[in-house]
Amino acid sequence: MKNSLEKLKLLGKMPNEDLDNDSQDVLDLSNKYRELLMEIEEPISIETGYALLSFLPSKRFYGLEFEILSKIETIELNNEEQMKSYENLINSCPNEEIRDNLIVGYENWKEDC
Repeated sequence: MKNSLEKLKLLGKMPNEDLDNDSQDVLDLSNKYRELLMEIEEPISIETGYALLSFLPSKRFYGLEFEILSKIETIELNNEEQMKSYENLINSCPNEEIRDNLIVGYENWKEDC
């Protein structure tokens, strides 16, 4: 998993998709991100969650923002300290749509507990 994160760090932040102008190179890049994200084992840690958030585009990038969301939702929350760390993670999310989805998921999870 660390190797996948290191490779993602080399790719950096995902660009926003532009369906009208994206070239095959951008599509290939999205596939590379997807492959590396799939290699990350779940559940992930809070630290990995922060790393994944740093790759998020400000808007969208071929659905990969939701791949990151689903990885973040695997973080285990077994006590108050972990829950507070998770809340801080959510609040640091740079992508408004993903942040809103994480908030809703977290609130629903708390209601079910």
